Amino acid sequence: MGLHFPVFLDIEDKKILLVGAGQVAVRRIRTLLLFGADIAVIAREVPEGQRQELEEFLETGKVRLIRKCLEKADITPEYLLVICAAGDPEADRIAKERCQELGIPVNIASDRRLSDFYFPAVVTGENLAVGIAGDGEDHGRTARAAALIRSCLAGEEETKKDKGDRT
Repeated sequence: MGLHFPVFLDIEDKKILLVGAGQVAVRRIRTLLLFGADIAVIAREVPEGQRQELEEFLETGKVRLIRKCLEKADITPEYLLVICAAGDPEADRIAKERCQELGIPVNIASDRRLSDFYFPAVVTGENLAVGIAGDGEDHGRTARAAALIRSCLAGEEETKKDKGDRT
C-alpha cells in the first residue's frame, strides 16, 4: 500500500464518531482522549472485557455511548472524523458510504483499503506527540518502533530529572 503523509490535527473539543466498543475501539478512545476529542460511541453491545474502561471514559464527560446498530442517519456533518472499529462489515459499509457522501474522513479498522486515513500508533511525552504508521505489512515493526520511541522519551524525562537534581 505504500507510506502515507502524516498529518497532525487539532481535535480538542471536536466531535468524532467511533463505531464499536471492543478492544480496538477502546484503544482508539483512549488515544483520542489524550487530545481532548468529544467522542460519540455507537455500539450494539459492550464486551465484558471493555465495560470497566468504557465506564471510566463515560465519567470524563468527553465520551457518550449510544447502544444501537449504526444507521446511515447517525453519521452527520458535525463529525470531524469517523472511526469504525466494530468488526461488522455492514457497519463498515454504511460508514464508508455515508462518509463519502458527506466528505468526512473515515477509518475502517478492519480494512485499510476502505480507509481515508490510518490510525497511527501514538506516543506522547512532555509537549510531544509522535505518530507511527507503517505500510500495513508488518504491524509488529510499527509496535516495536513505538516502544523504542516511548523508551527514548522516558529516557529524556529521566535525564531532565537528573539534571534538575544537580542544581
